[in-house]
Amino acid sequence: MQPVQKQTYHQPKEGVVPPISVLIIEDNKDQQILFKILAERLKMSANIVPSCTAGIEEAAANAFDLILMDYKMPDMTGLECAKKIREIDRSLDRHTPIIAVTARAMPGDREKCLEAGMDDYLSKPFTIDQLNNKIQQWVSSAHWPS
Repeated sequence: MQPVQKQTYHQPKEGVVPPISVLIIEDNKDQQILFKILAERLKMSANIVPSCTAGIEEAAANAFDLILMDYKMPDMTGLECAKKIREIDRSLDRHTPIIAVTARAMPGDREKCLEAGMDDYLSKPFTIDQLNNKIQQWVSSAHWPS
């Protein structure tokens, strides 16, 4: 088994407003590249991890403004992962918005994600504007320039 490798991309916004920090839990290398490009274009600070286990470790060690999580991961489902991250959030008295980002578009999947503790759901493929709108919906307005 190969060691987990974390990729971090920081693109600070101009001015005093800190960039939005996003944890991206995605195992597909092509999707990781896409998320890296999207994070750069949206001027976000993104930590991209390839497994739920690594995502849980990151969520326990660091505070993020938002988590984007693939629904189907190799080590556990996104639903199981979300439940574990919610346990961490409760122990730290916080709530990190979690958005499921998935190619699964079956009836009832959105409801399953919400029941597991995720806050929202975005189906692949999506546009950068759709992603940006979801992020703005869930991240504090303090991060957005006026």
